[in-house]
Amino acid sequence: MTAVKKRAKIPQKSSVRETRPLAKAKAKGKLPQPHSLRNHGWVVAGFDTSLSSLAGAAIAYNQVTKKFKGPAFVIQRWSKEIPYLDRLGQATRSHELLLDLQAQLGISVRTDEVFIAQEEPFPPHGAFMKGGASGFLKQQAEISGAFVGGLMRYGFKEFWQMNNNTWRKTIADMLSENGRDITTHHSKWKDPSLCAVYNCAPKDSGKFRSKQWAFDMFGAGPLLAQLHFPEEIPNWPDIIESGKLGKIPRPEGSNAKAVQPDDRYDALAVMLTLYLDLQDRGTLAGLTK
Repeated sequence: MTAVKKRAKIPQKSSVRETRPLAKAKAKGKLPQPHSLRNHGWVVAGFDTSLSSLAGAAIAYNQVTKKFKGPAFVIQRWSKEIPYLDRLGQATRSHELLLDLQAQLGISVRTDEVFIAQEEPFPPHGAFMKGGASGFLKQQAEISGAFVGGLMRYGFKEFWQMNNNTWRKTIADMLSENGRDITTHHSKWKDPSLCAVYNCAPKDSGKFRSKQWAFDMFGAGPLLAQLHFPEEIPNWPDIIESGKLGKIPRPEGSNAKAVQPDDRYDALAVMLTLYLDLQDRGTLAGLTK
């Protein structure tokens, strides 16, 4: 018989490893914090809602870029030709206005990082409630409710409503600090000298305080510089009353008397009043690092 030769042994990998020093295992890097737990910054928005428009203004702090942004503005304006139920349906999509504001501000945040204030649909005091305009008040309240419901449906729960005297006091105090003697009392809130500036009736002059304030405090730059918000305030056409169309922006070249300024100026005042209150409470401090 032929003897069976033994096969040569194949070197074990272990012998190879024995001749080469092993590198120390690297410590595992930590996974990034879940998106839902990160601070992205914040958005503060203010809204003025009525039967003729939904107007919004917002400012933001972007945690990624470490920059303040805004103000940014949105508006949905309706003429009398737009059926009331169509307006009501559009008011339920209020979250789209917030998304538009965030897109302009270049920021994407969680819903709990968005702080929203809305002016009350109508003041619960004074002669306004005694005028007997039950149909108007009903529709005004329904538009406001649809707007708020749209926000709640999409999780925007950091929400407040404020009386118009609240944001008016912000305006009066800031204008007074800037050298004007103004209070929210009608005797000082209205000012006949504004009629020449805005081509309005004396009874409507107080409505233009928000536009006067916007350009006194924002347009000239001191408040923007203090708050680090870079955008200037646009000069939108004032609003006139058209028998056929209702409240519309005054056409270029028209001499019709204005009944109010653009609603975005009121929204700006609502927004800034909320921002100052949140700053006083320290609510935004943890989101601005």
